Amino acid sequence: MFASFDSKTERTAPPVRHRSRVLSLATIVLVFTLVATAIFGFAHVSSQQLTMAELRAHGQRLKTVHQSMVAADGAVLHYLAGEVNALRLHLAEVARLTGGATDILDDLPPIILGIEAGRSAKVLAEELIATWSEAIALASEGRAEAGRTLIATNRTSLVLERIGEEVRRVLLRSDSLLAMHDDRIKVGTLMVLLMQLAAGLLAILGLLYAFRSSVSEADKRAAAVASADRSRVQVARLFEMADVLQSASDHADANAVLKATAADLVPGFSGALYVFNNSRDRLVLSTTWGRAENDGLPETINPTSCWGLKRGKPHLNHGDGSKLCCAHHVGTETTLEIPMIARGEIVGLLQLFASGVSALDRLDHVTGLGSALADGMSLALANMALREKLRNQALRDPLTGLYNRRYMEDCLQRFVRLAERENREVSLIMVDLDHFKRLNDEHGHAFGDQVLRDTALTITGSLRETDIVCRFGGEELVVILPDCPLERAADKAEVLRLRIEELGNTHGAEISASFGVASLPHTSQSVTDLLSAADAALYKAKQGGRNQVAKAPLRPYRLDRYVEETPLLEDDFARAAAE
Repeated sequence: MFASFDSKTERTAPPVRHRSRVLSLATIVLVFTLVATAIFGFAHVSSQQLTMAELRAHGQRLKTVHQSMVAADGAVLHYLAGEVNALRLHLAEVARLTGGATDILDDLPPIILGIEAGRSAKVLAEELIATWSEAIALASEGRAEAGRTLIATNRTSLVLERIGEEVRRVLLRSDSLLAMHDDRIKVGTLMVLLMQLAAGLLAILGLLYAFRSSVSEADKRAAAVASADRSRVQVARLFEMADVLQSASDHADANAVLKATAADLVPGFSGALYVFNNSRDRLVLSTTWGRAENDGLPETINPTSCWGLKRGKPHLNHGDGSKLCCAHHVGTETTLEIPMIARGEIVGLLQLFASGVSALDRLDHVTGLGSALADGMSLALANMALREKLRNQALRDPLTGLYNRRYMEDCLQRFVRLAERENREVSLIMVDLDHFKRLNDEHGHAFGDQVLRDTALTITGSLRETDIVCRFGGEELVVILPDCPLERAADKAEVLRLRIEELGNTHGAEISASFGVASLPHTSQSVTDLLSAADAALYKAKQGGRNQVAKAPLRPYRLDRYVEETPLLEDDFARAAAE
């Protein structure tokens, strides 16, 4: 009897154990499929978005170069027609086309003009610039008609039209590529959703199979389904975190999202986030959660002291200090350290802490989920860094690091509107380096560039945090001084003049600058008047012998600016600049 029972047991036990192993394996595959799907979804969407951003930036550069060429050509025609002020606009547009700006035209196919063979758009652009310069030179000699004949002979309008046609073709191709990448994002998102639905269906089938098994087998199946449900919830939470992180504007927003998500997905664990500083020589503590203040965590971590960063994979620091432990590890808690990697580059370090006898098992259980959290955050941090880089490229002059002319015009508009509304004062200083061309000719352009950079550093280091310094064009700089009267602005300009003059001792050359100062409402009543008054004062300083400060002439005050109102704090101007 026992032999028969044992034999029956031997016949029935293996199939049960086999079914249990298959179901366990299916559950594991399901969980990892969900996590892999989430990670794949993050990577796919991010890569497509990056490609779309690059396409848009390339198209914008092409449009900008073409618009500058059209504007420069129109300004030349106006100048040849006798409008002297058009020369400044032409020179400003040509300055935008120099310094490698036209290199992007190499992306256009050869341009065909009549029966001629196709020629490079970049070469045609360089010939246009040469034609404009020759026409301007002829006009300067009083031969405007010859300049117009040269323009007509060289068919500048036809060249611009052909280049414009090719630019439009490239932009149309870019639009189709953008649509294609957008479709890929939609398809990828749909695939992730379908895989989640498929995983849910597999979980339901597993549950039905568990009901057909024995009570113990049903309990195991139910546990597997519950685990799958938890995994789906976790993946959904990870998707939610990724969606919210796309709206995060800075590290504070991203930290808040991470803390809220970690509290839901890994309850019972405290944690910390370290991110690289700007120089990438150390990691700085960005945020913590679930921990007491002043708990002894280091404020910075040297990357060479962390095994997780050196190995590029999660690392466990045992609380008792046994086995391989990072040099920065402190305290008696067991720590799981997960390097955060985005686009092949380490951007930070995620730490999860646990204590007690089961700390290792608990941390090992959440390693995958912690890695998913780290992946989501790493992509968000990389995207924020990319957005900040693009924003700086759009607003900053690459040579001096100062704000560019576009930002200056927007910022000046805001300050002037605020000053008019609150009866405050805004002053403007226009700075122009004296004999800058001679410096370039005698010492080289590299020397001239260094003088420009040092001049920018000198000016920014001599002003308030609320003052705005911009590169207006060439060797001309503009300083916006909110809440500053005319006389005080002139005094500041004199200080800047002396400090720029001292640069000559450092560089071993004669360096100086001329300054034009204007103020609203003292000398001007609008943004245009303010710029014109400062420019006229600068011209006066140049005519007066250079290396001096000249103020714009005063104008009568408007009576409505004497109405007593609540004084505006200087912080309001800082907020206006940040808008």
